[in-house]
Amino acid sequence: MFNRFIYSGRFWIVVSILIIVITIVILSKRVDKSVLVIDHVTVEKAADIKQIEDSLVVPILYSDVLILNQFNIEKRKNRFIDVMLPTILIYRHQLELKKEKVAILQDKLRYSVKWSNEDSLFMDNAFEIYYTKNINELLKRMEPPPISLVLAQASLESGWGSSRFFKEANNVFGIWSYDPKEDRIIANQFRDGNPIYLKKYKNLLGSVEDYHILLAKSNAYSGLRDCINGDNNVFEMIWFLRMYSERRDQYVIMLRNVIVTNELIKYDNFILDPEFFDYPKDQNSMF
Repeated sequence: MFNRFIYSGRFWIVVSILIIVITIVILSKRVDKSVLVIDHVTVEKAADIKQIEDSLVVPILYSDVLILNQFNIEKRKNRFIDVMLPTILIYRHQLELKKEKVAILQDKLRYSVKWSNEDSLFMDNAFEIYYTKNINELLKRMEPPPISLVLAQASLESGWGSSRFFKEANNVFGIWSYDPKEDRIIANQFRDGNPIYLKKYKNLLGSVEDYHILLAKSNAYSGLRDCINGDNNVFEMIWFLRMYSERRDQYVIMLRNVIVTNELIKYDNFILDPEFFDYPKDQNSMF
């Protein structure tokens, strides 16, 4: 009887399901095994900003970056990238961990493995943030734009870190505020007779996160998301950012010029230095 069951199709179906379930459980246990060690630096002098010399970037979050105006334009550009690139890479690392968790929960759902309460809360929060209830669409929206594009917009919107919004509100991307309950500062501009406000962030990482979420959830940037997931190059993507600025096509041309003139494409291949990932001693254990 047992031998007949082994050679029957039902046996191999059961084995396949068990393998799938075990694989999902293992992946779930391993997703957060590494911890990124982040250094926090308050900028008091130019030497506090670590220069990026190669493609391995030290994970540093800078605060009180008020000295960029003291530099000539070329040095200011370099120091701005030294400040922003680690921040962007830290955010992308955090985003990748969330994407991995979404993918694992998608597999659980596919193979009828019940989500825990923690899983459900995580997904409900993600759906709310990214304005979708579809997991495939969620993963698509969580795919970030190239680093070169992020740096280009950061430089234009903040004047390479010289704007009042950058210095007083950690607002790198000129993101407006429409909610009087949130932390914000007033701009020296009006629209239809009403004052314009910009969001104020606790740190630069908050600004980078909010910018990515804006591009990920807004209908105005659906074409950009298609382009990102279609593996198109950055010079195609920038045309889908016309609505980001009232300058429209001129803004796109400005983005292109910033990317080309400052050779920002090279930063698309930069990564966080692996030496700053702390792996627990039990990393080789199955659970």
